[in-house]
Amino acid sequence: MKLPELSPEPIRDEDQPGYQKEIWQPSWRCFCCEDTGIVRSRLAAMVIRGYNFDRDRLPICQAPGCKAGFNWLHLEGNIDMRLTAAVCQELDRISRLDWRQTTQKKLINLKAISQKMAMPGSGERTEQDNREVQQRKAEIEAISHEQWMTMRSTYLGVDK
Repeated sequence: MKLPELSPEPIRDEDQPGYQKEIWQPSWRCFCCEDTGIVRSRLAAMVIRGYNFDRDRLPICQAPGCKAGFNWLHLEGNIDMRLTAAVCQELDRISRLDWRQTTQKKLINLKAISQKMAMPGSGERTEQDNREVQQRKAEIEAISHEQWMTMRSTYLGVDK
């Protein structure tokens, strides 16, 4: 049996105007614990005054839909179960918002850097300028290896 050949069905249409590629997309689903089951230290410190990861009990994530916290229940005396599902859900929301703001800032920074690095005058070319650039490029690409070697020898004043 011959297998059918199907066309791809992308989730994100990268050809759409205004599409912005992600800088980096995390693989975790829960932004409260990053799928570890332990609430991230910076988030735990928002709820537990003076939280110290090295000293205090591990706050277990109880966010709705996140089951990773169950992996730590066997450590009875070393875990902190005080963060409720509602608290973990709010910490997840805060972390997601931070993620969006960070990626937006990085995208703005990358755009600014790319504009600074653009060749001087490249954004101000006319159609005629672009045609001349393409013609010069084609002429350079058409030069054979032997011609390059001859030009090199002439320029450097050496043989081979």
